[in-house]
Amino acid sequence: MKKIILFILAISSLAVSAQKTALKQGDMFPDVVMKPIINAPVATFNLNQANGAKFYILNFWGTWCSPCIPEMDALAKLQNSNPGTIRIIAISDDSPERLKKYLAKKPSKLWLVSDSTFFLYKAIGFTSVGQSAIINSKHQIVALVKTDSINQQMINNLLKGKKVRSSAEIMEEAVAAGKDIFGVDSTMTESFTIRGYMKGQQSMGRRYINPPYNGRRVSYINSCITIMYKDAFDITSSKQVIYEIAEKEACDFENKPTLYCFDLLVKPEQKDSLQSIMQKKLLASLPIKARTEQRIIPVYILRANNPSATKLPVSLSDKLTYGFSGRGFDGTGTTLADFARVYLSNEMELPVVDETGLTKRFDIKTNVEERTRDGILKSIASLGLTLEKAERKMKVLVFYK
Repeated sequence: MKKIILFILAISSLAVSAQKTALKQGDMFPDVVMKPIINAPVATFNLNQANGAKFYILNFWGTWCSPCIPEMDALAKLQNSNPGTIRIIAISDDSPERLKKYLAKKPSKLWLVSDSTFFLYKAIGFTSVGQSAIINSKHQIVALVKTDSINQQMINNLLKGKKVRSSAEIMEEAVAAGKDIFGVDSTMTESFTIRGYMKGQQSMGRRYINPPYNGRRVSYINSCITIMYKDAFDITSSKQVIYEIAEKEACDFENKPTLYCFDLLVKPEQKDSLQSIMQKKLLASLPIKARTEQRIIPVYILRANNPSATKLPVSLSDKLTYGFSGRGFDGTGTTLADFARVYLSNEMELPVVDETGLTKRFDIKTNVEERTRDGILKSIASLGLTLEKAERKMKVLVFYK
């Protein structure tokens, strides 16, 4: 499953909290009522009172997680092939209404549970969705695995009483740290840190637009080289990345020694040079180098169906703020060039270039019911926008040694 870096914008400080895994392989499953179940004969379910299957598989997923959708399809086939043997319960933090919309498009015999708190997910300590807990008829956790590893061979091994190796990624207990893990405080005018993997910290990237570091600080924790360079050189789409080395040399989240923690704070007068300074620091510090080139590559062109009658509200704010997830984009003071480059290029399989001709700042909000190509196209169509394939000369990032 593709590793997802959490990127947070508009943060003024780094908060760190230790988390200890409460549930693990070999533990008895807690006496917990799962509810609401959207598409089952019962509205609630307590696994400790169940005796209908030999094994229960709790798959943690979300409609906003694009790799999770094919995993759900594969699980449905496994359940159909093993009647009475396994019961799959898919738990997400989606609302009941969102899950009902999903089921209207993709009817499923998997039981779908809406848990906006993600209580069990947090109790186990999974680092991401797309992972599952397998529980036997004695209500014992027999394995914590990546969902895409569940196949018929695994089911057969479970039925034969063979031990299944846990492969899930679990949050490590955080090392003791202060409020800022890089030791930066508001009295400092500049700072630079690069170091290796930090135990117990979630992989993420952060930019700061609020005081005291507004616009002059960027941080990455347990990140791969590719992601940091893409940020430094303003590259969003993976299709704008070319490897002259083995790709795993630059990005392999399974190999912790290849992950880095990076923090850069520049002087107030260097605020506009943050990107270029970040480039120089990375190039001087990392074993993998990067350069940019111009190449003709396939892209999507963002167009307005009727530029004079766009459904986009003109923004009253001259300050750009935005956020996005698998559920959609929410931005204020956003240009369509920003929307195309930052959001759509991240979500689509090709880079997206704005050629709407609309240069004003807008308040843009989309609602993606299902994180698929069609789901994203539908969400932008509601704004009077469309995408069409073409070729354009674009900046690409080349990795080399």
